[in-house]
Amino acid sequence: MNGIARISYPGGERLMPARNGYDREVVFDEAEFCARRHGQVRLELDRSAIVIRVAPVEAPSICAHCNKPADRLSFALGTRTLCRRCARHSTR
Repeated sequence: MNGIARISYPGGERLMPARNGYDREVVFDEAEFCARRHGQVRLELDRSAIVIRVAPVEAPSICAHCNKPADRLSFALGTRTLCRRCARHSTR
């Protein structure tokens, strides 16, 4: 799905254009909104799948790239858990 992003969540999914940097920012914003609303979403973007979850408050995940704790959301890309900033940069 080159140039198209798929956001899947319980009860539905959303397809969005992801052809340039601006589109990708909008896709991530929408995926994060849906994750907060539904608890978890799957974002498929350029042959990568990222699971975005609401992070537990008492034990936030640690980013595999920058070693900082996840904010309100965690991003699982394969076996790595990333923070918001690193997840957005890893899909470029």
